[in-house]
Amino acid sequence: MTATARARWIVVSATGVLTGLGHGFGAFAVSALLKPLAVDLDTGRGAVSTAIGLGRLVSGLASPLVGRATDRWGTRWISIVGIIVAAIGLLLLGFVRNEFELYIAWSVVFSIGTAIGFTVTLDKLVVTTLSERRGMALAIRFSIAAVVSTFVVPIVSYMGDTVGWRQTSIVWGFVLLAMVAVPLVWFREQNIQTTSIGPALTDAVPVQRSVLRDRNFWVIGLALAAQAGVTTGLSVHLVSIMTDHGLAATSAGSLFGLMILLSIPVRILSGYVADKFATRILPIVLGLLLVLEALAIASFAWEPGLLSLITLIGAMGVAAGAPTLLVLVLCSKLFGESKFATIQGSLMLMQVPATMVAPMAAGYLYDYTGNYEMVSWGFAAVLLSGGTLVMLLIRTDQVEAGA
Repeated sequence: MTATARARWIVVSATGVLTGLGHGFGAFAVSALLKPLAVDLDTGRGAVSTAIGLGRLVSGLASPLVGRATDRWGTRWISIVGIIVAAIGLLLLGFVRNEFELYIAWSVVFSIGTAIGFTVTLDKLVVTTLSERRGMALAIRFSIAAVVSTFVVPIVSYMGDTVGWRQTSIVWGFVLLAMVAVPLVWFREQNIQTTSIGPALTDAVPVQRSVLRDRNFWVIGLALAAQAGVTTGLSVHLVSIMTDHGLAATSAGSLFGLMILLSIPVRILSGYVADKFATRILPIVLGLLLVLEALAIASFAWEPGLLSLITLIGAMGVAAGAPTLLVLVLCSKLFGESKFATIQGSLMLMQVPATMVAPMAAGYLYDYTGNYEMVSWGFAAVLLSGGTLVMLLIRTDQVEAGA
């Protein structure tokens, strides 16, 4: 391996670490803080879930702007700004006294920072750094993020039990501030500028043609919104679901972390499939993943118990990264890479309604029914529809003809 190639894989690895520490906290570890937040602020799980859901809204609204800025100015300083803003949000979270302040700290400040520093910007960096093996590069990035998140969830759960959720938020804010050194040292704009334009497909499907008139864009967006909404809704409540079934908070956090860890082989396999298989195969694989996740969720709704809960956790492990990886590679093949971040930001914006409503709906339905069965049935139906939509409607014939 040449020095240049080694440097590029270091960049890929660094993006995984950052995402695991930042986005991993917001997407997964927050589940461990749901109960203590609700108790300490004297409110219900629905109200805390609303703050988390509004955070998804803010992130989604910011994503297209972040994508445009990344395509125009590069990744280094944008990621630095995002890390700092996210850290400030967690520091503020440690001092909130009511729901309104929770919304400001989490829903606005932390969520904006996460959108800027840990998602679109870093995906764009990976895609443009390794254009020939971008599927495997994304798999490595997401796998490293999964490993880091695996440790983050039980650590946050343990800290929440021992020192409290406020101190945990403050400590994690300083951890993120320390991570500013990563883009300062390893993210150089030449990582983007020296890469090749990409495969002939990039020129065959010019981004100037409005993707808003492309059916594939809308099918992918709707399916990804369904998957993201269900995954977000379950992730926020998963620790609570496990503790409701008798597991201790620390054990639930560890099992949550194991779920993320078990997703790594699936991510690697997805990266291999994305690189080696024809474009027309990817929608079928993506749709099947969504359908299988729907069946796992339905099994928990049908017969809540330890076995169905383990099945649900396993399905969540698959859903934690494989569908997103396949979508990113599919989009790069369908629409090209020159405006990749802008397109990804638009897709993330389409996820906003689902990722905002799903945690809130799950929280309020739990408050009303006292269980998560109705939530599970609804989530299973949404995923089944999304998976079917992908397999039946995405067309890749024009793309493969121009490749």
